[in-house]
Amino acid sequence: MATKKLGVTALAAVMLLSASACSDGNVTNEGGATSSPTATQNTEAPETFEISWLGQGARGKVEDNNKVQQMIEQKFNVKLSNRKIDINNKEQRNLMLASGEMPDISFMDTPVKLYNDAVTRSIPKEMIEQYAPNYAKMLDEEPTGWLVNQIEGKDGEYYALTGYKEDWDNLIWGQVYRLDWMEKLGIEPKGELVPVGDSGGLERIFFSKEAFTLEEEQAMFERFVQDDPDGNNKMDTFGLLMNNSDASWAMNTEAGAFGFGWDYNLEEDGQVTGYAISQSYKAFLKHMAQLYQKGLLDPEFTTLNRAKSWEKFAAGKYGAAQVQVQAAGLMPFTFNRPPGNLVQKDPAAKFLFTPPPIGPDGRQGSAAYRPVDGFGYAMVVKKDVSDEKLARILQIFDYINFDKEGLMLSQFGDEGVDYTWEGEPYQSAVVPIETAEADREKQGIGYYNLSIQHGNVAAYYVNEGVTKLTELFFGSNEGRDIVYRPYRWDYFNQTKYEDLNTTYGAQLKTVTDEFLFKSITGEVDVDAAWDDYVTSWRGSGGDDMLAELEKAPKVSDLREKQ
Repeated sequence: MATKKLGVTALAAVMLLSASACSDGNVTNEGGATSSPTATQNTEAPETFEISWLGQGARGKVEDNNKVQQMIEQKFNVKLSNRKIDINNKEQRNLMLASGEMPDISFMDTPVKLYNDAVTRSIPKEMIEQYAPNYAKMLDEEPTGWLVNQIEGKDGEYYALTGYKEDWDNLIWGQVYRLDWMEKLGIEPKGELVPVGDSGGLERIFFSKEAFTLEEEQAMFERFVQDDPDGNNKMDTFGLLMNNSDASWAMNTEAGAFGFGWDYNLEEDGQVTGYAISQSYKAFLKHMAQLYQKGLLDPEFTTLNRAKSWEKFAAGKYGAAQVQVQAAGLMPFTFNRPPGNLVQKDPAAKFLFTPPPIGPDGRQGSAAYRPVDGFGYAMVVKKDVSDEKLARILQIFDYINFDKEGLMLSQFGDEGVDYTWEGEPYQSAVVPIETAEADREKQGIGYYNLSIQHGNVAAYYVNEGVTKLTELFFGSNEGRDIVYRPYRWDYFNQTKYEDLNTTYGAQLKTVTDEFLFKSITGEVDVDAAWDDYVTSWRGSGGDDMLAELEKAPKVSDLREKQ
C-alpha cells in the first residue's frame, strides 16, 4: 500500500538498468493497475542521477524533499530537483525556457516546436518498450498509440510521452446556471430536474437534458442583471462568466450555438477555414456584442484573467458559466472553479447543469476537449539528457503512472491520511481528504505525474456525480452527437503546419483577440470591420496555414480507423 512507501529501502538490485529489467512481465493487481519488476539481481550499484522534473500537476507550491520525492529517490537511486512554477502559467513557462532552465523532463504543450528548436531530444520506441513496459502496453492497445507524437522521418522516435484519458474522447462543455436565483426570480427550468447526488454539495447540483435557447438564455440574463437576485440592492450581478485570457474556457458553449468548436478549423464552402474567419464566428460575435450592449456581460471581463473571473464567480457575481462534466460533478480538483468554488463557499447556492444552449437554427454543442481521440498533453525530455538518464526517467515515469503502489502514492498520497475510497478500494473513486487538500502539491502529490487514466484505473478519478452525469447525457449518444471536432487535423505531424504555427501563431492570436474584444465591447462594428479583419488575418499567415491544413487528414477519416 502507499502508506508503506516512505519506508522503502533503496536496494541496488531494484535499480539496475538492464535489458532484462522488464522481461519478467507485470504483476496485475486488483483495479487494473500493475506492479512491474524494474530490475534483476546484480552485484553492481547503479549510477546515481540528478534529474530535474516538472509534472503536469505543478502549480508552484511543491516543497523540496517532499514525501513523493523521497519515495522516488529511494526506490530509483536518483536525486530529484523540483521546478517551483505554475506550469499552466504561460508567462512563467516562457520565462523558464528563455532563461535556459528547462528541466530534464517536463510537462509542455508544444512538443514539436521544442524539438524543432533543439530544446528537447527524441525518445526511442525501443527504450519505451524496455524501460516503460506498462506505458508501451497502453500504446499497443490503442489504435493511434504509437502514431501520436512520432517524429516525421524518424521511424520509432517520438517528440514526447503522451497522456491518455478515454473520457477525453467525448468530453465537452455544458452550461451551469444559478438555480437558486432562478427560483427566487420565478424563472422556470426546462425538462426534468435530476439531483446529481445526495451529499457533499451534489444535492444542490441538478441536471436537465433540456437546454435553453439563446433567446431564452438572454431573457434569463436580463433578470439576473436587473432584478437583484443576490438581494444586496445593487445592480452588480451579470449573466455569463467571461474573461480576457482564455476564451475557450468561457465562450465555447455560446460558440457552439453558431455551429463551430472554439479553436478548431471547420469546413466552409467545401474548404477548410479557420473558425475565426468563418461566417459562423461572425454571427457569434454579433450575438456577444448584443449581450454586452444590453449590460448582460460584466464590463470588467476585459481586465479579468481566467483565475480572476473564477474568483468573481465565487463571490456570487455571475448567474451562468460554461463548465465541464467533472466540474459539474464536483470532482475535488475542480473546487477552484465554477460551480464548486461557490458550492463550497455558500451553502444556499444551487445550480442547474444543462447541455450547451441552442442557436437560432437549432445548432448546439461545444468543442471536443481533444480533437481526435483520448490522447493529449505531453512530457518532453531535455536535449542534453543521456540515454542512461532517459532510461531511469522512463522507469520512474512508468512506475508513478502505472504501477499500483507508485501511482497511488504519487497521485493521491497515503490512504487514510490524504485520501479515502468512495466505495470498494481500487473499484471506485479516490476521495481526497479535505484537510490535506491544501498540502497535496507541497507533499509532491500529483506534481510528477502526467494525465494517464487507462483501463480500470479511470474509476479512481470519477466520483458519483460525474458518473451520474455521464450516464444521463454526456457519455450517451445524445452527448456525443453535439461534439464539435476539427474538419482537418495534422495529428501525426505529416505536414509543415506546426512549423507555420510556430511562425505565425502568435501574430494570428493577436489579430484574432483584438477583433474579438473590440467586437464584443462595441469598439468596432462587426459588419463594417469584418472584411478588413479577414484580410488582415489571412495576410498574417492565416492563408499559408490553411493551405497546409488542406494536406492534413480529415478527422472523420482518422476516427473511422479507430
